[in-house]
Amino acid sequence: MLHLSVSTVFFAEQHIMHAWWQRIRPRLTILYLAVALILLVISGAGHLRLFNEIGKVFGGFTWTIDAESPDKPIIIITTPEQLPPFAIPIGSLTSNAHISSVNHMYGTTGIERAYRQAHPQEIITYTAQGDHTPQETITRPAYIFTWNLWWQTFGLTLLAGLSWLIVGIVLLATASEWTGAVEGLTLLPPAILLLLYSHWGNIQTATPPDLVVQMIWIPSFALLGAGFIHLSLTYRPMAMVKGRKPSWLVDGLPYAPLVLLIAYDWVSFLSRGYVPIRTNIELSLGYAVFGGVVSLGIGITSIFQIVGIWPRYKKTADGPSSPVIPARIRYHLGDLLTLWIGGIGLGFCFGVLPILLRGQPLLPLAMFYVLAAVYPLILLYAIRSLRLIARLHVTLDQREEALQEQKKTAQELRKTNEELEQATRLLLHADAHLRSLLSQRIHDQPKQQALRIRSLLGYWQHKLRLEMERSVDGRITAPPVIEALSKVRKISEELERDLRGLQLLVEDAYQRRSLGLKLHLEKLIREDLPVLHTESLLEIRYDLWALDALNPDLEQSEEGEKIAEAISYTVTQALLNIYNHAGASYATVRTTFQENVLCVEITDDGHGFDVQAIPPEKTSLFKANLKVRAAHGALHIDSKPRPDPQHGTTVRLEIPLRPEARIDTQPQVQPA
Repeated sequence: MLHLSVSTVFFAEQHIMHAWWQRIRPRLTILYLAVALILLVISGAGHLRLFNEIGKVFGGFTWTIDAESPDKPIIIITTPEQLPPFAIPIGSLTSNAHISSVNHMYGTTGIERAYRQAHPQEIITYTAQGDHTPQETITRPAYIFTWNLWWQTFGLTLLAGLSWLIVGIVLLATASEWTGAVEGLTLLPPAILLLLYSHWGNIQTATPPDLVVQMIWIPSFALLGAGFIHLSLTYRPMAMVKGRKPSWLVDGLPYAPLVLLIAYDWVSFLSRGYVPIRTNIELSLGYAVFGGVVSLGIGITSIFQIVGIWPRYKKTADGPSSPVIPARIRYHLGDLLTLWIGGIGLGFCFGVLPILLRGQPLLPLAMFYVLAAVYPLILLYAIRSLRLIARLHVTLDQREEALQEQKKTAQELRKTNEELEQATRLLLHADAHLRSLLSQRIHDQPKQQALRIRSLLGYWQHKLRLEMERSVDGRITAPPVIEALSKVRKISEELERDLRGLQLLVEDAYQRRSLGLKLHLEKLIREDLPVLHTESLLEIRYDLWALDALNPDLEQSEEGEKIAEAISYTVTQALLNIYNHAGASYATVRTTFQENVLCVEITDDGHGFDVQAIPPEKTSLFKANLKVRAAHGALHIDSKPRPDPQHGTTVRLEIPLRPEARIDTQPQVQPA
C-alpha cells in the first residue's frame, strides 16, 4: 500500500507539473516570438544598409573603425572567398593591424574618397601598421560589391540565424516540460550572433560599430557561455529523473555575470560615448570560454554518472547509496550530451573561436555558415525523436508500474477473497450448526409437547364422552367440555403445523441426518410441504434416483456435509418459492448423475419473473447460491415470465462429486 501511495503522489505531482507548464508555455512562447521579431527587425535594418552598398566599388574586404584609438584607424573584418586574399591580416584578438591611410589620405576620409572615385580593378594603395610591425604599403585592385558577395558574406549568416531561431521556437512551443523549454531558449544566443552579424562591418561608407554590436552582438558570446552552463546543469542525470520548475540556482545563476557585463557596457557608453570593443570582446568571449569549460566538465561528469564510472553517493539511514538512474534517462542523456558537446562545442571551438583569435575559421566561411544552418535542423530532428522515445519510455515505465500495482492489488484482492471465503465458510458452518440445533430443539421440545397435548386432549375427550354416555342423572355437562377440548386440540395441531413450517424454513438438518438426504427430500416433497399448504393444488413430480450415487456416509466429512446441505437447502427453498409465489399447477424435481457431476433441476409452470430485475441478495435463493459455491458447485436460475408460452422457472444445481463423496457404481437414471 505504501508503494501505491507513493505512485499516486508521483502521478499527482506529474499532473500538477503538467498543468503548470501548460499554463506557462503559451506565455513563454509569445515572449520568445516577440524577441525573435525584434531580432528580425534589427537584422533587417542591418541588411538594408548593406543592400544600399550593392553595386558600389570597395576594396574587396569589409572593415570597421577602431573607436578606441585617437586617430580611429581602420580594422579589416573579413575578405570574401571569391576575391584574392589581402596581405593585411584580419583583425582578431591576436592581430592588431590597422589601415592608417588609403591612397596616401588619412583613415576614413581616405578610404571613402578612394572608393567613391575608383573604378573596378583600379589599383588602390593602403598603408598599414601593426602594434609590433613597421609601417608598410600594399596595393590592391578595387571590386564591385555584388549580390553574390553579399550572399556569401552576410546572406548565409542570415539563413543560419533564421534556422537557429525557428528551431528554437519549435522546440519551445512543443516542449512538454521545462527541460524542453531550456533546449529552445539556449538556441537564442547562436541565432543572435548570426542574425546581427549584418551590423558588423562596412562596404564603402564609414560607420562606427553601433549599439547593436556593442550592446547585443558582442555580449551574446557571454550569453552563449551562460547557455552552455544552463543546458549542462539541466542535463544532469538526477535533474532529468523527474520534471522540475525553474529555479534560481540552475536557471538564474549562469546568467548573473551578464548583469555585470551589461552594466560595464552602459557605463562605458555613457562616460566615453562608445564601448571599448576589444575589452568588450575579451570579457564576453572569456565568459563564453569559461561557460564552455564548465559545461564540458559537467557534461563529462554526467556521462561518467550515466556509465557508472563516477557514481553519486547520497547518505541515507542505511549508509551511503548511489541513486538509480533509469535506463531511459541514461540513453536520453547520452544522445543529448553527444549532440550538444559534439555539435555546438565543436562548432564554437573550430568556428567562432578561430575567427576571433586569428580572423579565419578552420573551415571556409561559406561551408561554416552552411553547416551552421543545417545543424539546427539535425538537432531538431534528433531532439524531437529523443522526446518521442523518452515519452515512449515514460509510458512504458508507467504501464510497468501500473502493471506492478495491478499485480499487487490482485494479490491483495486474492488474499482478501480467500479471507472472505474463509469467513463465508465459517458463517455457513455456524449457520448450519445453529439451524441443526434449532431443528433438534424444535423436534425435542415444542413439537413433542404439542404431540403430548394432542394425545392427552384426545384421551380426555374420549373419556368424557364415555362418562357422559354413562351418566344417568345428567349432572355431567360433557358437550361444553368436549367442545373446549376440541378447540384446544385444534390449536395444538396448528401449533404443530407452524412448528413444522418453521423447521422447514431453517432446513430440517436434523431430519436430513436422521433419514438420509434422499429419504429426507422424499418426505419433504410427499408429506411436509403438502401439509403446510393444504389449500394448494400444486402437483410435484420427483425423480431422486441419482442421489443413490452419493456415499451413504456423505455427511461424515466436512465436504460431504456441504454437498448435502447445498442440495437439501436449494430444493427446500425452491419448492417453498413455488408454493408461495409461483402460482404453478405442477413442478418437477429431477436428478441426474453423469461424468461425476450431480445435477438437480427444479422446474415449474408458474408465472415466472425477470431474473435481472431482482437483486440476488433480495431472493431466498441467494443463501442457496452461497451454499452451492461452498460445495464447489454452480447454481443457475432461468425464468420466463408470462405471457411467454414457455413461462415458468428452472433452478439448476450442478455439483462435481469427488471420489470420496460417491459410491463406485453409478445408478441407472430413472425417467420421471
